[in-house]
Amino acid sequence: MVRPLSPVMLLASVALAGTAAGCCVNPFINTDTERRPSGAGTPEVEVGESLAEAEPALHNDGEGSAEAGFDLRMVRVQPGVHLDTEVICDVVAALRLEAIEYGAGTSMEPAEGSPYDPGATQRMSVRCTAPTGESWADVEFTATDAAHATDVLPGNRVALRIRTADSGFFDYPVVDFVRSLGPSPESVPTSSASGGGTVPAAFDLRAIESDPSLIGTTQECAIGHAGEIDIVASSEARRRSYPAGVQNRMTVRCHHASGEEWADLVFMPSQALSALHVGRTDVVRVLLISRNGGAFDYPVLQFVGS
Repeated sequence: MVRPLSPVMLLASVALAGTAAGCCVNPFINTDTERRPSGAGTPEVEVGESLAEAEPALHNDGEGSAEAGFDLRMVRVQPGVHLDTEVICDVVAALRLEAIEYGAGTSMEPAEGSPYDPGATQRMSVRCTAPTGESWADVEFTATDAAHATDVLPGNRVALRIRTADSGFFDYPVVDFVRSLGPSPESVPTSSASGGGTVPAAFDLRAIESDPSLIGTTQECAIGHAGEIDIVASSEARRRSYPAGVQNRMTVRCHHASGEEWADLVFMPSQALSALHVGRTDVVRVLLISRNGGAFDYPVLQFVGS
């Protein structure tokens, strides 16, 4: 005689079935599958080509050199390469000097897991300029170095040591103040012209809502806005409609004849350096990955080229 399963055994069976069903993560889990073209289901089918992870790109000549200044976004497009290195920051903006906030019960040191050096007492948000663009950093000062915070002003050049790629104030890279280097060279740009220029009209992303066959095609996105470059964590990649091997992302607006549409633009490791050069008025070629499922549920676009 077959004995009926007890409630405990039934629950265990359900849990095992759920575990088996979830063993393989679908990178298009947030995609509107009901409207997906026939035959879709894998990243390769969706984009019509191989999505094998490529080798990371090396930084370009002149980018990050002492003569040119350093684009701190490099720590994200080349993860791990620049950590604990000394770089040059040509300051174009510096916010208020503030005390580092410590966790409860840690009045003398940062809380466990803090990105800050245990000896750091104050911090400041600083914007650095480079030939490839501008980026923010979270500059930390020890009690000894805090007296030099007044040297971190627009128009001055300072030496910094990179501590983390993110996790600082507003998720900025955390950097140690090293020393002041005096005024920036006259050739250094004072600020990027992020608001200037006319944005041309290109592909209207709204078309993928009515024509699913556009998924997997290459189109042009005229950049009306380009956000910060982020590193894509593995946990983030699993819950979003990203192709396998993606390293970086940024939020963009694609300009078309009737307005602009938000999108999540992603980069493979071999393409990552190109993210430094994506800005307002640029027209870039993109692969349409999915109609939704990106950051803020935006459509996902993969960078192909400029």
